[in-house]
Amino acid sequence: MDSPTKPAPTSFKAPGPGSWSIDGAHFPRPVSRFQAEIHPHGISEGFVEGARRYGLLIDTLEYRFVNGFAYSIVVPAPEEEIPARFQAAEEVFAKKIWREDLSRWDRETKPASIKTHQELLAINPDALSDEELMSYVDRCRENLRRMVRQHHSFNLAAILPVGDFMAHVGAWTNLPMGEFLALTRGNAPESAGTFPEMDRLAEEIRTNPAAREILESGDANADILDRLCSELGPLGEAAGAYLGVVGNRLLNTLDTGEPAAIEVPDVLVSRIRLAVDGEAHQDSGVTEDEVSRLRDRIPSEHRAQFDELLGEVRLMSRLRDERGFYSDVWAGGVMRRALLAAGKRLASEGRIDEKAHLIEADYEEIKALMTGTGGPSAAELAERAKYRKANRAEDAPAELGDPPSPPPPMDGLPPHVFRVMAAMGTAIQSLGAAPEADRDPAIVKGIGASRGIYSGTARVIGGTEDLSRLERGDVLVASATSDSFNIVLPLIGAIVTNAGGLLSHAAIVGREYGIPSVVGTRNATALIADGASVTVNGTTGEVWIDAQ
Repeated sequence: MDSPTKPAPTSFKAPGPGSWSIDGAHFPRPVSRFQAEIHPHGISEGFVEGARRYGLLIDTLEYRFVNGFAYSIVVPAPEEEIPARFQAAEEVFAKKIWREDLSRWDRETKPASIKTHQELLAINPDALSDEELMSYVDRCRENLRRMVRQHHSFNLAAILPVGDFMAHVGAWTNLPMGEFLALTRGNAPESAGTFPEMDRLAEEIRTNPAAREILESGDANADILDRLCSELGPLGEAAGAYLGVVGNRLLNTLDTGEPAAIEVPDVLVSRIRLAVDGEAHQDSGVTEDEVSRLRDRIPSEHRAQFDELLGEVRLMSRLRDERGFYSDVWAGGVMRRALLAAGKRLASEGRIDEKAHLIEADYEEIKALMTGTGGPSAAELAERAKYRKANRAEDAPAELGDPPSPPPPMDGLPPHVFRVMAAMGTAIQSLGAAPEADRDPAIVKGIGASRGIYSGTARVIGGTEDLSRLERGDVLVASATSDSFNIVLPLIGAIVTNAGGLLSHAAIVGREYGIPSVVGTRNATALIADGASVTVNGTTGEVWIDAQ
């Protein structure tokens, strides 16, 4: 695997007062300048919307990008809002207000988002004039801004019930929390890469000899996708519907600067073949015996509440990924498509080296380049792209600014406020908690996030460009995975990540798909060589590197 030479080290300064923590789970490499302008406001605005609704004493998570790396800081609620927050917290568990949010998501938000994305994708940017294309870029950008905010406005609905479940179960038992979280398996099919459109396409290919011939033709995978889509009748419709759902979504990131799924046809064709062979997502969900075994470990006086809490987690688990998948993950792919169309024109005129380099420009620079009134040079944009490709979150300081302070004591808070804050605190810690790095070179240690043991070939994925090297049964080793990575998960046998905790994306999809997962290792991508034979123990959180 080729690695570009890293540019000279860059100084890191805190973007403001306080203690700032790097977010390598959502942004494993430096983001494009275009994305760095959009994300901070959307995250903050969406988070505060939910914080007020759920009565948090946290106001928002403020994000800033330092040398392209994402750093965040917790902002406390304004003192004048505390009475209103206390009042809001009284209703959270009494009314289970996350159910209202899920209903709103299903009835209004998700359908409206799909409609908007599809309307934008129905426009062919290559057929637009330069002026029309700039207007189209503006529309896509506004859609992306709204979708970032939308994603984060549903944060609490997605994670508060599971945080509450974890806080209670943690007080009732000392068993590994991953075992209890595994009881949600089967309730979020899209987290396991399963889509109705995929099932329909697989069935069409199974019953159509000509389609099987296309799939096994040996043609380039991009050509195979084109041929399937160009077929008349149900086959072409099914292929178009599947690619319409997954093709223009960002694949392993929340950054428009990284490829969408359609740009990695090898992965999509491998996924289609897997589904046609009937090997995708064979795990049918949790058995009653599994539930009973763990329920029996809960003190009898708490079992009724355990059942209630587990029911809420199961109900809400799909929102964890859906809120990103149908919001900024899709909007980011739509945005990327528009910018690539504009970049293609600039590259054909020799004004930039590659069409994707346009996304390395900020919005004002993009307008200047597209209108011919200035903008950065081709060489400067190329250097920005080189920097992003060469660096990872592990290369940057974990903290900037003041040393982290312990959280304020919650003694004396009203019970309902305490419960909300305990649930939120548990959830946040479980998104990115990590143990200390282990010094044994033969064992990589992390958090056991999805139980089971699996041995296979490690495939170290540094970026989307490496995904085409994934083969069935490989052990995925990566800095992190994102909501959009679900498309390729059925190909792999186990997951190992540097970043993340029990509620990180890699942990959730590992449990949903039923494959061993170890997260929060901090340095797995550095310690595990690509192609090495490894054994992943998702129960103990250990990865053994077999001697060569």
